[in-house]
Amino acid sequence: MPSYDPTIFHPDAPSTVGVELEMRLVDRETMAPANRSPYLFDHLPDTLVPHIHKELLQSMIEIVTPVCQDAAEAADFIMEALHTLRTIGKPKEIELAALAVHPFERKGDSRRFHDPRYDVLAEELQVVLKNFLISGLHIHVALPDETAAIRGYNASIRYLPLFLALSANSPFALGEDTGLQSYRSKIFERLPRAGIPEHFETYAEYCTLIDRLFESGTIESIKDVWWDVRIHQTFGTLELRVCDAFYDRERLRLITLLYQALIRYAANHPAKKTFHQINKQNKWNALRHGLNGQFIDHRHNGTIREALLRLIGQMEDADTFTALNAEDDVAKLIQLAHEETIAEKLRKLYQKSGDFATVIREEIVV
Repeated sequence: MPSYDPTIFHPDAPSTVGVELEMRLVDRETMAPANRSPYLFDHLPDTLVPHIHKELLQSMIEIVTPVCQDAAEAADFIMEALHTLRTIGKPKEIELAALAVHPFERKGDSRRFHDPRYDVLAEELQVVLKNFLISGLHIHVALPDETAAIRGYNASIRYLPLFLALSANSPFALGEDTGLQSYRSKIFERLPRAGIPEHFETYAEYCTLIDRLFESGTIESIKDVWWDVRIHQTFGTLELRVCDAFYDRERLRLITLLYQALIRYAANHPAKKTFHQINKQNKWNALRHGLNGQFIDHRHNGTIREALLRLIGQMEDADTFTALNAEDDVAKLIQLAHEETIAEKLRKLYQKSGDFATVIREEIVV
């Protein structure tokens, strides 16, 4: 079936949001991965059953919000679900931690779920999937029409480094400091259909590529497309997939709001096409240096922080935040832009303590 279908969009409910947060389960005493998600699934209250999904590993769960009217509603749902899951896990010494990459986990520490889809992926991806020990944050924003879809998609490609830097939370892996702020990003890029996708002029052109992937048998559903941003043709949303997982309600709310605002702004202010190699370099700068990394732009060569502040200012001038009833959050976004990244905080903590367990406890749900 051709993927081009303009009826998937939401002209009566643009800018509604949904959030998906992947969390790791760790043992309370050792902080090692805990393959105990089946216990959580067996004890979920009926109200949470539709919103807690299994992932590749038994040491992971994914929380999926319902459709939310704003970023605060989505963040509140995630926090309430986390606290319920923490209570359920107590008898089995399960703690939930927002570890985009577990600092000392190694291949074999976590068991994989045996599921038909995962089995097919395991056969195709081989060692890549065996070492796929990461957790992320995905943000969905509903789209009013196909023009907004492709403009939002192209703007997302350009500004991916901003969201990556704001969420960067994986400086450690395999018992060492990687020197990066988001090592998860480099692990994810090992997949064949991951990383920064290409720019498209129209939604129909985007669909042509998706159709070719279907026709060739490369993908069976849009879920098999793992780009840093994709138009989700089941939900009629733009899905941002570049962010690391983290545990901070206010940061989650503000990043979700920022993406909601970007998609709304881009519908009337199309982003200029940027060379793919520049997009790749900007992403590297974000995952390596966070907000202090260089952002190569059409007219400005400054830091990612400066690009973020400039974008916030442009959206404020266009009354984007006012349209979202979020004008009071502009100052909070500016403050967030000036803060150090999560990765920088964790690196300082490790340098002081010399203990990865201490770092993990910083990310545990309380």
